Amino acid sequence: MLQRSRIALLQQFATLAFGLLAPLSLLHAQTAPSFNSSTGVLSLPVVDVPGTGVVNATLGLSNQNPIQFTLQSASVYTTPPTVNSSSPRVVNGSTLYIPRVQVGSELYELNMGLVSSAPIIFGNLQVVSVVPVPSATPAPTPTPAPTATPAPTPAPTPAPTPNPQQASIARGQTQYAAQCAACHGGNGTGGQSGQSVTDSSFTTFATLRTKINNTMPPGNPSACADIGGGTCATDVANYIINVLR
Repeated sequence: MLQRSRIALLQQFATLAFGLLAPLSLLHAQTAPSFNSSTGVLSLPVVDVPGTGVVNATLGLSNQNPIQFTLQSASVYTTPPTVNSSSPRVVNGSTLYIPRVQVGSELYELNMGLVSSAPIIFGNLQVVSVVPVPSATPAPTPTPAPTATPAPTPAPTPAPTPNPQQASIARGQTQYAAQCAACHGGNGTGGQSGQSVTDSSFTTFATLRTKINNTMPPGNPSACADIGGGTCATDVANYIINVLR
């Protein structure tokens, strides 16, 4: 009876493999068994079937109590992938041994016996072992590169404090060129109608400033007087004393 079941199993695999589906030449999919709990489909990409070859098979859950799976498709590889100890295989002629298949969060090692050969149905499910699915080790968090400390922003260079006397001399130079140079010369040594201011009798700033404020320029002394907030007399006196003399 066991020998007849084994022969029937191999014949069914061969019939499905060569009669219904084209042989597979290469393995393109994942080789590990998988179970889709939504569809009830058990996918076995690599099954070692002695006497037939290496088969890609799918089985559908056809009964839940007791659990039974019916063969839905099978194809024989013309260029078989590598078979190892973790690959599902048919043993003892009629037992489908699955070393490892994930169901939910657990990995099962299963044996299923052949209960029908037309169609091929596996049942009498035996759980050999069950272990939790190993949790993935999280990748180490990369250490961020040290952030360069920005160089301190230098304090702005304060603008130089204006020198009041220099500012007065600069204004006085402008006023002298406009109102005095025509008579006293550009360098203060005298002109056609005015005496030298570099060696006049007004030797101090105070006396020179008073002279300019009250009498210069001749005929229009208010044009260079310190009045109404103006500083013309003071500025021209500063220019003459500090630059021309």
